[in-house]
Amino acid sequence: MAGMAIALAGFGGAPEPLTAATVPATDLPIVVPARHFEVTNYGAICDGITDDTTAVQMAINAAESAGGGVVEFPGRTCLLNSNHPSRHPWFFYNLIIGSNIKLLGRPGTKLVQGPGGRHELVQGARELRNTVLAFGPDYAEIRFQHAPVNGGFYDLRSTLANNVAIALAKPAQTVNFRIGDYVAIYQTNQGDVIPTEVSQITSVADATGMLGLKYPLARSFSNPIMAKVTSLVTTNVGIENMMVQGIEPLAVTETIGFQALNCQFLIDTSVGGSNVTCLNLNTLRNFQFIGNTFKSVGPTYAGLELTQRNSQNGLFSGNTFIGSSVGFGEYAAHMMLMNNHFNIHANPFVVAGIFIGGLDVTFTNNDVQGGNITGGSGWGAMLADFIGPAEYAPYVGRIRIVNNVFECQADGDTCLGIFGADTCVMDNRLRITGSARGMHVEGPLVQSNYIVGNHLQMGSGDGLVVVTGAAGGGGSVIARNAISGSGTFGINVVTHGAPGAGGITLSNNTVTGFKVPVTVR
Repeated sequence: MAGMAIALAGFGGAPEPLTAATVPATDLPIVVPARHFEVTNYGAICDGITDDTTAVQMAINAAESAGGGVVEFPGRTCLLNSNHPSRHPWFFYNLIIGSNIKLLGRPGTKLVQGPGGRHELVQGARELRNTVLAFGPDYAEIRFQHAPVNGGFYDLRSTLANNVAIALAKPAQTVNFRIGDYVAIYQTNQGDVIPTEVSQITSVADATGMLGLKYPLARSFSNPIMAKVTSLVTTNVGIENMMVQGIEPLAVTETIGFQALNCQFLIDTSVGGSNVTCLNLNTLRNFQFIGNTFKSVGPTYAGLELTQRNSQNGLFSGNTFIGSSVGFGEYAAHMMLMNNHFNIHANPFVVAGIFIGGLDVTFTNNDVQGGNITGGSGWGAMLADFIGPAEYAPYVGRIRIVNNVFECQADGDTCLGIFGADTCVMDNRLRITGSARGMHVEGPLVQSNYIVGNHLQMGSGDGLVVVTGAAGGGGSVIARNAISGSGTFGINVVTHGAPGAGGITLSNNTVTGFKVPVTVR
């Protein structure tokens, strides 16, 4: 039904256009000292047969002792056939890397985790991590938020988003801080995954207790606490031109300044059992992943956990992701995902094939292909702007899904699940086969979303389903979308409570082929 307009409230206004400034500042590329440490000079053979673990670690340790540098690998296969325990009794690693170090491979460089590089399942363990490359002196846990490790917390006055300063509740405590210290700011220290702001001190005002910060705060905290984490943080590290294969090829934890360029991270799912097969990137700030491939080798597809737990200021560009799921978010902020290719394969245990999450995240110019994503929860989606516990919802917002191409087959579920507030879904092209819905919009919070200019070529499923709470749509705008298909509803707006309460604007949508083109009830 071309041009049908149903105005339930005033137009909410378009989001600002995407520009180069939308890409978050990352303080990169990383710069390490111009010292070079060739692994073959430390005894690495790299013939794919000899265990090179000890020799490669010796080269890394030499670089770290010298204050940093480039660890270089020959264009051959280095076998990592022994493992080491971490602080966590269930987690093991092959190589561990500290600050100011870049791993650089010549063409053809491979790091392959051998059978001896994988520890067996520990008695009583629920899972086992076998990590090839562990960036961070203690990659196995989030130490910033644990008082026995971080030295204790300091009380702060309330903080405000976008500010570049904080104030100690007790000004006399400024004697404990110096310019250059790293700090982690929390709303609370209770729980596992909790909101965090990691920054660096740029000024100290003893009389007032004010501390200047290098990075603006993403969120406001009413009763914050802070830990000094200078001795815990890993800084200025990277990896380039290498293939890394193992159960968990890469873990990066509590790191500021990380870059991965033109690498392949191959996740070995052949071991099975309760081994964790994925990547783990937690609490990163200022990071880039450019031109990499993330995929599985073995009988199944692995889940990819990328930049969870408060990671901020990151760029993913020109990467290929092949797996059962790809996760970004939790309490993340300020990320750009652009020009990537996603190939998501069926997994009955996956609620969302791609879940973004976080605050101020842009997903643009990506190519997404999805198999039959069968979450079975009613909230299953090939891509979701937000998936997680209800306590995450107030910290998620300003997600932009713009100018992407989606090929989706998700019978019984949804191609795009829009569950967060203030999400912009604009100028995307969706080709959806089977019985999947095109978009399902329904949030735990009142939503003020902007769904404009999208093209949906549907199968037999509904095109766009919007379910509002008792407070209504919060001023959402649904306009200039073109939706074609053979299902029941083209656009189906279901308003709980008084119809139209809170307001949704439907304007100039073109809906063809459906039994009921547009309904509001």
